[in-house]
Amino acid sequence: MRMSTEEIEVRVWAAILLTLAGILLVSVIAIIGGVLFVEQDKERISPIDQAFLAILKDVMLLCIGAVGGIAGRKGAYAAANMLKDKSDDSNSRAA
Repeated sequence: MRMSTEEIEVRVWAAILLTLAGILLVSVIAIIGGVLFVEQDKERISPIDQAFLAILKDVMLLCIGAVGGIAGRKGAYAAANMLKDKSDDSNSRAA
């Protein structure tokens, strides 16, 4: 069975989204696990833990921004197609 261009595009975007989600999940688990299971002062967080949390924040922002951009692009494309189809239907009915 031969896939259409749209089916291939959907599979590629799914692979990209799953990869980004995997990166985010592994990063969060690794960094939070490293911060949680190390003894430290009760008053303040250690400098290395601050660096880990800064890295975690940057990775999360990158992945969330990428996923949002991809989802927004696909959503805008779907909405544009839906509006185009509705206008085509109304034009054909008017004729």
